[in-house]
Amino acid sequence: MSEQNVEVVRQIYAAWARGEFDGPTELLDPEIEYVNPADAVEPGIRRGLPEFRGAIERLFEGWATWEMEPERFEGLEDRVAVVVRYRARGRTSGVEIAGRESVLWTLRNAKVVRYEWFGQETAALEALGKRQ
Repeated sequence: MSEQNVEVVRQIYAAWARGEFDGPTELLDPEIEYVNPADAVEPGIRRGLPEFRGAIERLFEGWATWEMEPERFEGLEDRVAVVVRYRARGRTSGVEIAGRESVLWTLRNAKVVRYEWFGQETAALEALGKRQ
């Protein structure tokens, strides 16, 4: 099950790399939860595909570009932790940033039901119970 879930998450990152940030819809549960950490600009949980898409759209309000390159996938049962390298350029300032973060994906029936973002690159792995 975890290998199938890792493949689903890989497909999502591949779509995002192509600029398809609203999907692929067929891999996202209609009631998906989007979870930002307490220290995020917009902390908290958003529910449903419209809120998931809205959170991603708001990202591009401040950033002209936002690129993510997954570096590590670790699956365990219904969850997949991903360490991501990101690069972005500010929409107004032109300032460029780069770093690493992590995401913990939860899947049910080959669809994402929860996307939990962490600002620290090891946090999703730790939440999964994996060592760095």
